Formats: sequence, structure tokens, C-alpha cells
Amino acid sequence: MNPAHTTGAHGAAVHYGNPDAPHVLRVFLELRDRGSRRMAETLLGTFRAGADEGRFVVRFHFAAVLDDIVGGRGSRCAVAALGAASDEGQGLFMEYLAALFADQPYPPGAEDRFADPAALLDTAGRVQGLRSPDFERKVTDGTYLPWAGQVVANFSEFGILATPAVRYDEEDLPVGGPDDTPVVTPAEFLSRIAD
Repeated sequence: MNPAHTTGAHGAAVHYGNPDAPHVLRVFLELRDRGSRRMAETLLGTFRAGADEGRFVVRFHFAAVLDDIVGGRGSRCAVAALGAASDEGQGLFMEYLAALFADQPYPPGAEDRFADPAALLDTAGRVQGLRSPDFERKVTDGTYLPWAGQVVANFSEFGILATPAVRYDEEDLPVGGPDDTPVVTPAEFLSRIAD
């Protein structure tokens, strides 16, 4: 079973915006990755605004490399919770994605907080309108954990070697990398996709 607003093989991408938009912005993230958090803090609102304006549809792809490197299941469990949020609506999905990055455990090997459904629900409580009984059941029961496994397995098909990464149509756009690499500003990003 796949969440709402998913596309691709096994529903492995969550989309935000109109699927028929003229351009596709693919965003590659990992929820336990510090570089992904920095990019999301800087550019997630810009991605959302561009999709709301109909310039492009955003397709989110999620990795779980840190689950394998430092141990745990936090990235996969957080992706599963995002699937439950997508069922509640595209806007709530985006707000929950931002909230998860704001609550990201650090360093990733010290605490696997996102593996705990109670922690995922606690973060969801800060997103107005998200914690419906249906959402809570899906997070607590791990309804979308099998789907999350498909999502992270599909990630390697895009040839992305590290998160965060962004691809606009078929062009890879530098947006900042791991560790302390600077993130491009919203204005710089928009200039790179100007028609």
C-alpha cells in the first residue's frame, strides 16, 4: 500500500504540487543527514512556493544511508511517518517534513530518536491539523514501513551519491553538500531555473 501523492515505481517519490506542471524538481534528502537539514531550512519554502505557483512539481526522494552506517532505523521510520502525513494532505506533508528536520537528532549516531513512534508523533503535534486518529494509527502501527523500504531502495536508481541533491528536469543543480558546505540562497536557486 502506497500513501497519497506518490508517483513512480512502487510510489517511491512523494510529490508536492501539480503533477502536470511544466517542469520536475527532484529533491534528494535524508532525514538524519545534517546537510539535508541545512538545505531544507534554506530552500524548502522556495520549493513550495515554486510548486504553488505552478512552475514545477516537486518530487521528494529519500535515502537511509545513515541507518546503515551508524545503525538504527530512524530515517526509514521518519519516511514512513511522512507517508502518513501525505495521506493527510500535501501542505501537511511539507510542514511535517520541515518539522522533522527542525527536530533532527544530532549527531545521528548518538540517538535514533526518529525510530520511536512517540517521538514522531510529538513532532507531528507541532503541525496544526496533522495528528488525526488515522495518522496516529499509521505511525504507531508502522503502516508505511514496507513502502519506506521501497523508497530508500529506489534512491540508488538516480545515481545520486550524497544528500542533499537537486535535479531540475535532467540537470543537476548544486545546492550545497554535506558537512559545512554552504547552501545556495533562494535567489541563487531561482536564477538557476529561470526560463
